[in-house]
Amino acid sequence: MGGFIANPAFQFDNHSIVELTHQSRFAGMVNSDYVGFRKEIRKNVPVHFSILYEGIGKIPDTRSMLLDWGADGVFGTQDSGEGNGIIDEGERLNVDSIKYFSQHIFGLHGAFNKAWHQWQVGIGTKLLLHFIDDHHAIGIGLDLGFFRHFNGFNFGFVLRNIPSSGILWENGTIEGTLPNIDLGFNVPINMINYGLEFNPILSIRVNPYNRSLDSDIGFGTMSIDTVIGMECKYDNNLAVRIGRNPLGTMVGGIGISWKRISMDYGFLSEDSNSGLGNHHLITLGFSPDWLVEKVSR
Repeated sequence: MGGFIANPAFQFDNHSIVELTHQSRFAGMVNSDYVGFRKEIRKNVPVHFSILYEGIGKIPDTRSMLLDWGADGVFGTQDSGEGNGIIDEGERLNVDSIKYFSQHIFGLHGAFNKAWHQWQVGIGTKLLLHFIDDHHAIGIGLDLGFFRHFNGFNFGFVLRNIPSSGILWENGTIEGTLPNIDLGFNVPINMINYGLEFNPILSIRVNPYNRSLDSDIGFGTMSIDTVIGMECKYDNNLAVRIGRNPLGTMVGGIGISWKRISMDYGFLSEDSNSGLGNHHLITLGFSPDWLVEKVSR
């Protein structure tokens, strides 16, 4: 169900599955959780909800560490170097002045889609609550997704943050996010005699306003980044996945699924130059009816 965040136009065969996901990043410094489920707001009008949380604890606040007393080592004399915010000769840091704070982000995503001609069209709405130290903010956003099966392959694209998204802080500051476009291609290759299915995937992200040094292709302010991946499924129960994210880092995963329960594990290797540790993601999907049946025995 997390696919509805990627493209609200996606449709899945089994709509009764609840998904629970936990992700640990940077060797456990950042932890994220996800819950996804389907709810009919009225007959034959399902909305796919996603609840997300991300927390970062013990973020050091070093702003008061510097003993910025200047060359004479005495506060209040206004000598050379005092109060300039730079560690000058004779000054030092006071480790006892380190303070710690945390960051918490809560998100709610709702996706709704309908058939339109030969396309599946979906709308995704986003609500974000952001808390960092004693500051807080609220954000909203809108995505528009399209998906279609062609002869032998699948194609989808998403217009993100249209017309734009924004986060409003309690002091009136607004963080704006300009629109971008994601395109995805998938060509299923079936080897029925062997029970195998291969799913090569190509995703292209076009951002007209946010070119960076890490961009695969850049034109002026525009950046184009690519994601490639391959999924191999055996007997529709066992899946092995490998790919490359927009930063060029290799990712991989394995999944096991049955009719009413599934388990997945994802892994993102550490950038050899960062020293920040690996990322791990674990997902459990289950049917609520199956869970009630097991508990009531």
